[in-house]
Amino acid sequence: MTSELRGVRVLTTRPAHQSTDWCAELAAAGATVDSIPMLAIEPIDTGPACQRIRDQVLDFDQVEHAIFVSRNAVRLAFDWLDSYWPQLPAGPRYYAIGAATARDLESHDVTCSSAGGGMDSEALLALPALQRVEGERVLVFRGAGGRTLIGETLRERGARVDYCELYHRTLPGAAAGELAGYSVQPDAITVHSGETLDNLAHCIRTSGRDALYRAALVCPSERVAEQARALGFQHATAAANAGDRAMLAALRAFFSR
Repeated sequence: MTSELRGVRVLTTRPAHQSTDWCAELAAAGATVDSIPMLAIEPIDTGPACQRIRDQVLDFDQVEHAIFVSRNAVRLAFDWLDSYWPQLPAGPRYYAIGAATARDLESHDVTCSSAGGGMDSEALLALPALQRVEGERVLVFRGAGGRTLIGETLRERGARVDYCELYHRTLPGAAAGELAGYSVQPDAITVHSGETLDNLAHCIRTSGRDALYRAALVCPSERVAEQARALGFQHATAAANAGDRAMLAALRAFFSR
């Protein structure tokens, strides 16, 4: 592994349970790595929302298209599916947004179509198998809330779309305090989603760490980079997607200018 990021300090913001590999990639490239998670994943496991998940999983054999928007969606969906479907039904076709999500799906012995390098909703919606879906049932596994593009587009194409919302994305309780106590100025910050970016901007405002707006900010898409510029980040740059390889390439490109 080359060390072209030697001397570069990078602040990462991924959820704690997902940061290990990313931090290792950065360190292997020579960077000094700090981590302050700006997103936490909390599974939905009580109340009416939990009952809704159970009902959707029990009806999984009625689904023609099962879309997984993230690795968290795969992990939590299969906690449910493994409990109620020891042998998965033959009907659904599986789709993943992103290569890592696809790999996680395939680890459960299913064949899936993925959006490949695009790694976003727009790329997924361009797949040939999702062009003619009139009358077909689609179940989107995701966190609560989030973008509505997939559902809106597939409904316009005539599909019957439901969201199986498996988790909440929250701001970790310690994040603002950790950022306030973060006494160094990083050369770069990485964010892997628009919601993480919003949480970071909130914590910068509440902690008074305005200097962080001047760090290079690597985002997973041009859409998120535009969002960052609107929030006041002065050096937002877009990776090709949210995968580690693409994010690292964007960092390298920024510091090789």
